[in-house]
Amino acid sequence: MNELTAKNTESIKSASEVMNTGMSYTDMNLSDMSTAKNFYNAVSQPDVALKECVNIPIAMTHVSIEVCEVRSEQNGDVIAPRIVIMDKDGKSYQAVSVGVYQSLKRIFALFGTPDTWSEPLTVVPMLTSTKKGQVLSLRLA
Repeated sequence: MNELTAKNTESIKSASEVMNTGMSYTDMNLSDMSTAKNFYNAVSQPDVALKECVNIPIAMTHVSIEVCEVRSEQNGDVIAPRIVIMDKDGKSYQAVSVGVYQSLKRIFALFGTPDTWSEPLTVVPMLTSTKKGQVLSLRLA
């Protein structure tokens, strides 16, 4: 388990407050042009929808969280978290999901953010039925 340092605590706080501040979050160091371009491409055109990967383990290495506006038939335009998870092979998985956002907040609180991990953390997307439909979330493998 990671020892939470001041940097880790700041990263966790930053990721947890995306929905309140409207700011985006990533754990990736985007200081070099090549990494920044790869990050941009991964979040702009993710490889696959996370919902298509239910029950499939993903070796998560990086995360991006941003606020987006989505249209709801019941509520009109609403604000929701858009998450892109990147795996050890560079593949990107996208979801607009409060359930995934809440899962990541818990994971970061327990294990720190991906930039502090010595190895990928394997997550498995899960669909849980609720009274209002289904919720996409993550469990650890």
